[in-house]
Amino acid sequence: MVDQAAQILGKGGFNLKYVVKSGQDPPEGASADGTSLKTLGYGWRPRTDTLTSGFSSLNFNPKKRGAKKLMERQLQTEEDIRKLFEIIDVTRRDIIARIAELYDPMGFWEPVKLQLKLRLRPFNNTPWDAKISDEQKSEWAAIFTIFLKIPDLKVDRSVVHEEALLDSF
Repeated sequence: MVDQAAQILGKGGFNLKYVVKSGQDPPEGASADGTSLKTLGYGWRPRTDTLTSGFSSLNFNPKKRGAKKLMERQLQTEEDIRKLFEIIDVTRRDIIARIAELYDPMGFWEPVKLQLKLRLRPFNNTPWDAKISDEQKSEWAAIFTIFLKIPDLKVDRSVVHEEALLDSF
């Protein structure tokens, strides 16, 4: 069936690079780490058929020409986030931009994003580039520790009830 699909797609000018199947590791060259690949903004582990967030780390550097320079030191602990918030100016725009970086077209992480958005209510009438207070910085530093756990979240890509009967083609 894969060969037939590849042949039909080829007639339309679409050539398949790789075919990846659930329950198997990706073909060599399809994955940087040999176990996962990116699809629709998510990380997909075909062997376990699970999706993870495509979000990798917090980065407060500004975008230049559409890309962000990597931070000199990655934020890996709550203490790292707290220290960063002590030395940088944080604005409403910065906070909203970090929340918006959680790209989630299927809505798996929407409960997390919703909680973060609800905490933005005190900023409703605040100018975009106004610096937030030290008290708010401390509060948001604690809130942003959630971002440290997001790369570890995973969901099953396909959920089939154990009693469901599947006919093969």
